[in-house]
Amino acid sequence: MKNKFSLFTVAATILALIIGNLVVATNSGDACGSDWPQCNGTLFPDITNVNILIEYSHRLFTTVLGFIILVNAILAWIKLRRKKAKWLAVVSLFLLGLQSLVGGLNVLLGTPVGFTIFDVTISLLLLISVIYLHYALVNKDVSKESGVKNPYYKDPAFLLLLFIMVETVIGAFFKHPRFSKLLYANYNGEVLINSPLLAEFIYFIHGILGLAIVISSLNLMFLFFKDNQYKFRILFLILTLVITTIFGFLTKANELSPFTSSFHMIFTIISIALAASIVAKSQVWD
Repeated sequence: MKNKFSLFTVAATILALIIGNLVVATNSGDACGSDWPQCNGTLFPDITNVNILIEYSHRLFTTVLGFIILVNAILAWIKLRRKKAKWLAVVSLFLLGLQSLVGGLNVLLGTPVGFTIFDVTISLLLLISVIYLHYALVNKDVSKESGVKNPYYKDPAFLLLLFIMVETVIGAFFKHPRFSKLLYANYNGEVLINSPLLAEFIYFIHGILGLAIVISSLNLMFLFFKDNQYKFRILFLILTLVITTIFGFLTKANELSPFTSSFHMIFTIISIALAASIVAKSQVWD
């Protein structure tokens, strides 16, 4: 199997996002304080504390991931010939640097309310970039034989990815500044803007985008079944979207339970990865 390292990079990036989601879900972001690369003043923190274990594991894993993405970008730059495709390697490195900067500021500033929105958004864009880079390498070989340009599903697939991405960012904007907690009358904690009306509006937009995702995914499924291709991939994507929606409702019903919230985001990450893979597969870079 060709391009194993680029595929490994995609898998490692997804895992890093899942661990990062676990940090947020368990409120472990402040477990190591504002020290870096140390944790609470030491390189060997007390890992018997679950929150410290989660946060420090995330720090270590993202550090390793940085080197993986760097190597992946260098290898891709060497293998790819067209400048358009090579720039994907540069974009992935740029997003890696930006995500590192935002993550570092988040630690130094003591995880201020709402700041993690930027961390989530850039991390998801980084995931999409490494998926695109992987398929640029794959399509480089395939296109030499097939000559296929701009498949019919390119635009519908991109629209679906765009809807999922925007809904996820709005969901992060709803959750991380703690607007979501304003939906419950008994919450008196810190919030970015204390406006229940704004919280309801953001939640409404989140729901409208969810409906747009349903329509877009069904349209893409119809196209794939009509042409008798990518059936498993689109059905798997729709399944992850359904599970994401179920955990979203359970999260709201259980007053933002960390357990259901965590699974909601994990399946969102998988959905974005699947949608990005479909879009990236429609691109012929070389």
